[in-house]
Amino acid sequence: MPEIHKRVIVTSISIIMVFSLALGVVINEIYVKNYIAMYSTNLVTEVPSIIGELQRDNMLMLNNDNTPPKDPSITVSKPSKYLAFICGQNGTTSWMSSAARNNNMGDVCNIVPFGLKGPDLIDYKGFPYVIHVISEATYSTEESFFVLREVSKQLENLAQIKRKTWLYMGLLFTIATGLLYAASYWSFSPLRKLAGELNEIAESRREKLGDNYPKELGEVTDALNRMITLREKQTQRYRHAMDDLAHSLKSRLAATNALLDDASLSREAMSKRIIEQVSQMDDMVQYQLKRALLGQSGLVREKTELRPVLDSLTGMFAKIYDNKLVDVRYQLEGSPSLPLNKSDLTELLGNLLENAYRFTLTTIRITAQQGNDGYMLIIEDDGPGVADAHKESIFQRGVRADQLNPGTGIGLAVCDEIVASYGGKIRVIDSQDLEGAAFIMTFPPQR
Repeated sequence: MPEIHKRVIVTSISIIMVFSLALGVVINEIYVKNYIAMYSTNLVTEVPSIIGELQRDNMLMLNNDNTPPKDPSITVSKPSKYLAFICGQNGTTSWMSSAARNNNMGDVCNIVPFGLKGPDLIDYKGFPYVIHVISEATYSTEESFFVLREVSKQLENLAQIKRKTWLYMGLLFTIATGLLYAASYWSFSPLRKLAGELNEIAESRREKLGDNYPKELGEVTDALNRMITLREKQTQRYRHAMDDLAHSLKSRLAATNALLDDASLSREAMSKRIIEQVSQMDDMVQYQLKRALLGQSGLVREKTELRPVLDSLTGMFAKIYDNKLVDVRYQLEGSPSLPLNKSDLTELLGNLLENAYRFTLTTIRITAQQGNDGYMLIIEDDGPGVADAHKESIFQRGVRADQLNPGTGIGLAVCDEIVASYGGKIRVIDSQDLEGAAFIMTFPPQR
């Protein structure tokens, strides 16, 4: 049994057990109180008979002539089934009813408790009796009037009721436990189904989780499906990247072998061309590794300050292209940050600035804006620009608008994939005042 399921079952059974025990105690107490109430009611109906016996034995002296009152409505034709006693505090018996005399209970006053506040249970010669005080001893009298009744049968009935009560409570507890286990098993079935489908996905027997889940698990399964989709896309990128890398390296290795077999080339020319091929192979390896790892940016969202990255890159390119006097102009609102991690932002700006430095004549302008609609980054130069025929295809792998300078045509493709992975868009237009290329990137607002 799973740990969570076990905790729920144990906790619920403990609660049911406590409530069952409490309910059983309450039910038994109710039965006891009902018996006491029934005893008190029966006692009231027996009062006339008891008073009749007291009158007969001249124990009621309430008239002015100190004679017992005569009530014609009171008769003793039917003796009371209750046992009545008048007991002194020293254990003496001043009076007892005829039923008590018939049962030879003259010594009962030795065991009756004084100071009773209600009915009580005593044992006399092995038999249980309920005792009730009618008139308790006071400062004016040292005698108390008690009424007893043998309750063996009633106690046996009460014990039988208690046994039945606990039997029914046990059955109720067993049924409730079974229903609880069945309900918990049914309630946890979506989690078992989820675990089973995840195992099937891990064993490549299933592509994603199903849709038939309760609302409470819907968000979890949707998030897991998104994670699985991202993982599949990442795996696909790895596979495609390795396939493309193998194909590219195979072509360049074949070209290198052809150069080695070409006897018409001088050693210097051969070395130069082989170095070019090795450089291209290195570029392809770096590109494929970047493309394979690019999907990770979709899982982690962060913001990177723009100005430090720009300063680092422009300083590096200024040394590389020291034969040019390039004026780099910033048009930044405050200290803007873009919703990209630092590695992706560095790669993105590095490729765009490399193109800008390569083709610019004198000026590069970098503009960053942030609004309610998101972020915008523009990199412009005063170079020859991009022909209309290449403004869309330039972001495809292997497509190069410039055929004069060496390159693999992957830099802008990497830029497009980076921007797309953050939900943004990149396009190139003609700069209005610099008259070169203007690369415009837009990113949605960060959530």
